[in-house]
Amino acid sequence: MKQVSRYINELQSLSSDSIFSIAQIEWWLLKHEGDYHKAKHINDSKYLYEIEGRIVRLPDSFGNPTNEEKFIDVYKRLNDLTQLHRNESYFKQEMAIYHNLKDKPEKVKQWLEKNERFGADTYVTFLIDYLDYDINDEEYHLKVFFLNNEELDVYVNREDFKYTLEFLQKFNELYW
Repeated sequence: MKQVSRYINELQSLSSDSIFSIAQIEWWLLKHEGDYHKAKHINDSKYLYEIEGRIVRLPDSFGNPTNEEKFIDVYKRLNDLTQLHRNESYFKQEMAIYHNLKDKPEKVKQWLEKNERFGADTYVTFLIDYLDYDINDEEYHLKVFFLNNEELDVYVNREDFKYTLEFLQKFNELYW
């Protein structure tokens, strides 16, 4: 799979300023879904060994990541982010509900309980994961961090997560 570095270059070519829309990312993910599964299968089988008649998976080597490992990491992290984006319309709806009941403490408490699964579980580290990258606290767009590809800069347009961010800021303010 020598062409995997081409896939990452193709991703970078979708934006001249490293700021991507969710639509661009989803297009790239869809285009390379088969390539991801093939690379993952090859990579997963690389570290399988037979020991005493049993197949075991030993830890990955600790050298520099291969192009395949970089591609797998980029694909997985971008895919994870698009999965989180799937709740954007839910958060828009919940913020409209919140604005209608924000002056009723008992209703706000019920709203928090209803959304606890998102705010205190699924999205509990979202703001740190994607908006904690500037030492001067001047983050704006969401930054995707890649363990195996630190030189790759991918920011996601903040507007694509407008309601997610609004929801999390309000939830955190009220809940914690």
